[in-house]
Amino acid sequence: MRISGPLRDKNFLIYSLGNTVSWVGTWAQRIGVGWLSWDLTHRTAWVGAISLAQLLPLIAFGPLFGTLLDRHDHRRYALGVNAVLALLAVALYALTALHAMQIGLLCAMAVLLGIANSAYQAVRLAMINDVVASEQLSEAIAINSVLFNLTRAVGPAIAGVIIAQLGIAAAFAFNAVSFLGILAALLVVQVRPQAARHAPQGLLAESRAGIRYVFQHRGMRQLMLLSAITSILGRGVIELLPAFADSVFRRGSVGLADLTTSAGIGAIAGALLLSRLQGARSLPSITRKATLALGGVIAAFALCTSFRVGLALAGLCGFTIVLSSVGLQVLLQAGIRADFRGRVLGLWSAVNMAGPGVGAALTGTLAQLAGLKAVSATAGLLCIVLIILAMPPSRPLHAEHARYD
Repeated sequence: MRISGPLRDKNFLIYSLGNTVSWVGTWAQRIGVGWLSWDLTHRTAWVGAISLAQLLPLIAFGPLFGTLLDRHDHRRYALGVNAVLALLAVALYALTALHAMQIGLLCAMAVLLGIANSAYQAVRLAMINDVVASEQLSEAIAINSVLFNLTRAVGPAIAGVIIAQLGIAAAFAFNAVSFLGILAALLVVQVRPQAARHAPQGLLAESRAGIRYVFQHRGMRQLMLLSAITSILGRGVIELLPAFADSVFRRGSVGLADLTTSAGIGAIAGALLLSRLQGARSLPSITRKATLALGGVIAAFALCTSFRVGLALAGLCGFTIVLSSVGLQVLLQAGIRADFRGRVLGLWSAVNMAGPGVGAALTGTLAQLAGLKAVSATAGLLCIVLIILAMPPSRPLHAEHARYD
């Protein structure tokens, strides 16, 4: 399969470039928020709590925002949400630059960021379907993941330099400016016609219909379950990298940027591999094996004491995270009915994006009592056990390549 196929489409190329610019800033801000929470408190519980505050709104509001997306024009919706996110980045910059930021205020800002991001996640995924032909959807998702994880490597590296040279506030300013990329792309990109909108039946009623639609299909239930396990118990540990960088490896903000960059490089490798496997019948099996491998790599990283070995294991974490999470998304997106796309992706975002925050909060809180390394290693091993219990070899990951009608 030629990965360059969708990139020949001018609309997808414009949308991808705009996203890439914005994502670099988003990753820089995430590093800034994580480091600021540690710098203000030096407590893993607060690092986990701030991560949770940013991601927990996805659980509460993600499905509702997905329902709103099914009712509205995707382009206008995306423009509005990105404008709000840009304003929040400006507010973070101003509060930090004026030395007015306290941990309670940072937590409140994290909640606002979480609400705005919960409004954006479903449309971020749905817009891929809007700008490419349906036969290129799976490849476009893989390319989107490559670019996302490329920025995951570049953004933290830039953040490390910015924070070291100019301070944390400058990382937030950098993110605010980066939103010009996606806003400009959304203004000029052409999108395919959306499915005809049905008469509104009430926000809650339509949200419940979306949940019923998911649970009526065994394949989607399996994909959601695997995503929940790996997000909470696997990726939740990765959210605590600020604590690992400082309290375990003694490398500070530069070490945090190095670890996150290594994870991003591994993720790029995983996405490139996935782009060549997505059309193969082996994809469900490979995706399931990746979820198992993620738990083992997390446990090994948690017990590691060498920074060099830690960097390598962080790269393996990124590799297995992408093989599992993007593989699951490719299998899911391939069959969603158009009129349910926003609601299903809203639920997916709630599980896949909020799960790490839940896991980080639980792990960070327990780490205050039992130690960061022991709790994180236990989370990785528990991840393996739950996947085996939920998806035993006799009941492999179910692949439904037909539409979920």
